[in-house]
Amino acid sequence: MLQFDPNIPGQNPGDPSVIEGNITTLEIVDPALNFWPLERPNHVLDTKAPFKVKVEWTLKGWFAPVWLQALGGNWNVQLFAESIGGGPEILLAARNDVPASGAVLSYAAELTVPPFKLPEGNPGDETSGIYKLVASVFLNSDLTYLGHGYDMIGFAEGPIIQVEDPK
Repeated sequence: MLQFDPNIPGQNPGDPSVIEGNITTLEIVDPALNFWPLERPNHVLDTKAPFKVKVEWTLKGWFAPVWLQALGGNWNVQLFAESIGGGPEILLAARNDVPASGAVLSYAAELTVPPFKLPEGNPGDETSGIYKLVASVFLNSDLTYLGHGYDMIGFAEGPIIQVEDPK
């Protein structure tokens, strides 16, 4: 599921969009498989080791550069884990240092999740060790007009992972 706000497509099919956004990538960068041809996201992660997650997003539309230029500031990129079964619902990692600019419509951030952030599951335990990752990208605005704010935010539900200690 991909979501972005504001999302103002063209009024009629084929019309250029006013402003739209999309998180295009939410994937794990596996530290153990960082060479070709095995350079693929892994979905079973060692609870004792850090791992990285790549988030990429784009904006388009004739009003996107104006909106971004008016807001300026930095994107806040966050990564959350939602347990499937028993387990925590937590913020895994965040960055607030991706500059927004009217001259840039494509963005990327890599987040590092520290070791021991997610507990593993064991057969028979209430903690499953299985988690769905969710990313958000947020650009704060102090601008208001008639009580309406001009923040930008995008969400993406990402991969489902299992965390375990390979012992």
